[in-house]
Amino acid sequence: MNRMRVISAFICGIFVVLAPRAARLEEAPARSAPTGDVTPVTPFDPTELAESYFEQSERFDAFMTYEVKRGPAGALFSIARRWRDGLAELLFYVRAPESFEKWAMLMRENHGGSDDLFFYAGDATDRRVWRLASSHLERQAIFELIALGDYRPTARGELSYEAGPDETLDSVACHMVVARSPRPYLGFDKTELVFAAQERLLLQSRFFRGEKEVRRLSTTLADYQDIGGRKLATRWIAKRWADEGETEIVLRRVVETANLPDGLFSQLNLRIQHFPEF
Repeated sequence: MNRMRVISAFICGIFVVLAPRAARLEEAPARSAPTGDVTPVTPFDPTELAESYFEQSERFDAFMTYEVKRGPAGALFSIARRWRDGLAELLFYVRAPESFEKWAMLMRENHGGSDDLFFYAGDATDRRVWRLASSHLERQAIFELIALGDYRPTARGELSYEAGPDETLDSVACHMVVARSPRPYLGFDKTELVFAAQERLLLQSRFFRGEKEVRRLSTTLADYQDIGGRKLATRWIAKRWADEGETEIVLRRVVETANLPDGLFSQLNLRIQHFPEF
């Protein structure tokens, strides 16, 4: 029990008041109506639309640096991401504020189960790497603590898709794709993915537990840039209905890099901290 208190304090501390004290998610309001009037658009294949987007936007090995801001607080951190056998490994390491620069985390996706997470926080974890049980790594728990789910890519075959009602976001005609996991191991029952119909770019992700929306990620067409031949969103706004605040997520740099070494994604490296500078 004491260890879990330290873990919670550690993860919450990374983003120094990035998430103010909030009401329980069970108290979140029912989902709000889509923005704008519904606009008829051309029929589409929901699986092809979602999977082709994830393929070009997430499924590649890379180094990425993000800046996260919530009100006056913020953090800068980098992610090394690689794919092995259709699943992603992600190494997170904090670069600012300076007091948290020794903190690092390793996430590994699993087939049909909650992800694994290992982390190191210097003296806060007795200079050891700690492992969280998979039961603590469901998406909802991650949203409450550090929102790791905002950076977790979608593996092939992980979700099933069906077409939802078309809608309009900020005068952009959109297709909605309703995505579901075979079991609730990701911590949500469904996700509504809203794509610009013509550009085929994701503008909004809405995560649901039951009929209540618990988290939303939003971007705009203007926030997409061509980076290395890929259309990537460089800015997202995250909101959860348990509080009134918004978190701005800005992609500062991305470098596509193939064949990243095993040692980079090891538990040992969380301690010795041989992290790339880019």
